[in-house]
Amino acid sequence: MPRPSRTELTVLAALLCTGPALAAGPEIADLRDLRVGMPVAEIAVHGYGDLACREGPPRTLAAWSDWRACPADASGRHAIGFVYADGTTRNGTRVAGHPARLTLLVGDDARIAGLVIETDDAVPLYLRKKGHLLGIQARGHWGEDGWACAEGKPTGDETPLGETFVKEECRKSLGAKSVTVTRDLYGHQGADPRAFISRTKIVVAATK
Repeated sequence: MPRPSRTELTVLAALLCTGPALAAGPEIADLRDLRVGMPVAEIAVHGYGDLACREGPPRTLAAWSDWRACPADASGRHAIGFVYADGTTRNGTRVAGHPARLTLLVGDDARIAGLVIETDDAVPLYLRKKGHLLGIQARGHWGEDGWACAEGKPTGDETPLGETFVKEECRKSLGAKSVTVTRDLYGHQGADPRAFISRTKIVVAATK
């Protein structure tokens, strides 16, 4: 598995001291009380808000039970965007301290078929620059061992930030589901130094 740089580890140590991490329990949850494979009917009623279809015409949902109102993709999954409900968090919708964009995928069997966690780019610079670190925290959440990782090289005008370039995809199988963690950290030649890429995307998907 690729090792994080000294700079990444320094910032990561600070992040681990702030905010709740991905929830874990006897059966490791994927996010808070959400687990891929669980029935939608078991999702906490008051923990989440702003439910809305990710695909098709803009449409808000009154409750998780309205998931059929969102169009299905080719695999029969209905994508629903959501946030943490007011009163359940101090700093908005964050995952392990990182502002995040969340999407739940519901299968035609009324079970959670997938979960997508993406760092939010529309945040202040000091938060955005840490986005790639969420991927390291995610790998720790689902267990450090057993990841198959691939590293990419710069293409086009992509360039390292200082001495650091990250374009990494790691995948792990966990029985009835898989987790894919993609991390990016780089800049663009000749571009505004503040227009760098620092992000993480986590996809948890049912495999059975």
